[in-house]
Amino acid sequence: MRSWTGPGRAESLLLHGASRPFEITALISKDLGKVEELFRENLASPQSIVDEIGLFVAGGGGKRIRPTLHLLSAKMCGYTGPHDVLLGTVLEFIHSATLIHDDIIDGASTRRGRSSVNSLWGNSVTVLFGDYLFAKAMRMALQVGSIEIMEQLAEATLRMTEGEMLKTRYVGRLDLSEEEYLGLAERKTAALFACCCELAGLLAGVEERKRFALRRYGLNLGMAFQLVDDLLDFTGDSKILGKPAASDLREGKATLALLDLLSSSSTQAEKMARKIMDEGSANSPEIAQLTGMLHESGAIERTHRRAQEYAAASNAELRHFSDGPARRALDSLANLLLFRKR
Repeated sequence: MRSWTGPGRAESLLLHGASRPFEITALISKDLGKVEELFRENLASPQSIVDEIGLFVAGGGGKRIRPTLHLLSAKMCGYTGPHDVLLGTVLEFIHSATLIHDDIIDGASTRRGRSSVNSLWGNSVTVLFGDYLFAKAMRMALQVGSIEIMEQLAEATLRMTEGEMLKTRYVGRLDLSEEEYLGLAERKTAALFACCCELAGLLAGVEERKRFALRRYGLNLGMAFQLVDDLLDFTGDSKILGKPAASDLREGKATLALLDLLSSSSTQAEKMARKIMDEGSANSPEIAQLTGMLHESGAIERTHRRAQEYAAASNAELRHFSDGPARRALDSLANLLLFRKR
């Protein structure tokens, strides 16, 4: 895979995959539209406060990566039933619930360039709405009639909850080990990616070997996604991201590139990072200085190479499946996520 020179290739990579021109979303655009409809439909409620917040959340958009992963995986496995759209919606409900709870924990005032739910309705109502989304997701999933699918959804939700709890222990720590950081990334992000793909195998009734390959594909892709997401905190365009530079660091989160820098640099970088954490100002001059050190030391490049390694490991799992449009789309998806702008 290519070395990283910064974001800016995401739009072209939507049309051009790793090896050939390929329209990733064309295969599932109809089903993804159905997911969007079902998402909005199930956010509606006769209870005015629920309906009000649901309408706001539905208008927030999003990349819909998790439903995309699930729908493409189901297509690759030859699934032709109705439940891939349903589970794609369930997965987006679970993801939305985690974001809502995440914003409460972080005290975030914005999400995707808009006001966060908690900043508009307060923490008490917002945490209950997040719980509502989790409950709605599980009730919807029951329609599939599979205990095994419910078990996988419950397991992924447990892993993500563990991640949120661990994150509270890690806030403000600049001495995290790589193992601690990667364990957090696996729980917070990669576990749900893995679930998205494995559920498709369960729906299609594939053999165990293929089901576990789907899980590993999603897990490694999720790790790559999170590493790039963390890098964008320093390298992305704040207008495109919808949040200021170094937002993660200002919230007390040390990411892999920073941990890499701190493990091999003088105390100057640590003093800068600590000052950014403590002051929490988006206009701190130390942010640009620290970003420069991350580039100059090679920490950003090394972290992106690590993300590429995860993406390569992810795509290696596709060898278990016959070649076809869905498999090629999943292969192309890794590059789209690696070189995205947001």
